[in-house]
Amino acid sequence: MGEILGEINELYDLKLEFLEKVTKGFLSENHVLIDTVTSKKYFLKRYRFDNKEKVEQIHIAKKYFFEKGIPVIMPLNTKEETTFFHCNESYFALFPFIEAKHFERNELSDKAIVSLGEMLAKIHLAGNDALVPIQERFAGWNKNKLLERIAELRSVIIKTESLDEFDIQALRDIDLRESIITSNKTTFEDLDLPSDHLIHGDYHGGNVFFDDEDRISHVFDLEKSLFAPRMFELFRSTVFIFFGDTFSEQSIDKARLYIQAYVSVYPAS
Repeated sequence: MGEILGEINELYDLKLEFLEKVTKGFLSENHVLIDTVTSKKYFLKRYRFDNKEKVEQIHIAKKYFFEKGIPVIMPLNTKEETTFFHCNESYFALFPFIEAKHFERNELSDKAIVSLGEMLAKIHLAGNDALVPIQERFAGWNKNKLLERIAELRSVIIKTESLDEFDIQALRDIDLRESIITSNKTTFEDLDLPSDHLIHGDYHGGNVFFDDEDRISHVFDLEKSLFAPRMFELFRSTVFIFFGDTFSEQSIDKARLYIQAYVSVYPAS
């Protein structure tokens, strides 16, 4: 990591050292850095993509939404006015470190839920027919690939000598998913949903920060941004935020509040 730190200090004309590794985030390898002179903190993001064009498109999406008034956390510029750099066969970007409130999934207040719904609607309004050079489009779903993946997961689980409670629940979950997939005869084409909105791509409570009034203050992690039907992201985020761990009357009520907040800003057309 010393080579990366040297590269950062040279590119940004700073005197930073590693403070700690960020433990949250799936498949992420990010760090908090601190300036040895000013004690100011920075966030170092390592992209999991080794494709320069992909990283460029992520930053195009960030800039686009930021300029449309979405409070996206923007990367800092290097001395060469670039927003990311390559080192040790990986791409990195340096961001300001944000001190703000973060909710766990089951801790969201009603105010936070309303803010989440309203912010997603604002993102979709901004992304409607966006004119940006991002090629990736949502391609619907492939039942055969999903069923193959389910079979692989089931095979791994049942090879375990002694199934624990998590394994048993996982088997129930993939059985349910398989049942839904096989019984559903609707194709993506049947829905006639155009991929005409630039979306966040991975919108949920873990990718935003809140202020003291439980309103969203910052949005981040646009690595999956692409053109897609806005209803795809609304549905995906609803499932992830409210039904990831449980399915109850309370989760249904909270999901309803979220969707109502979204529709209040961006009504169904």
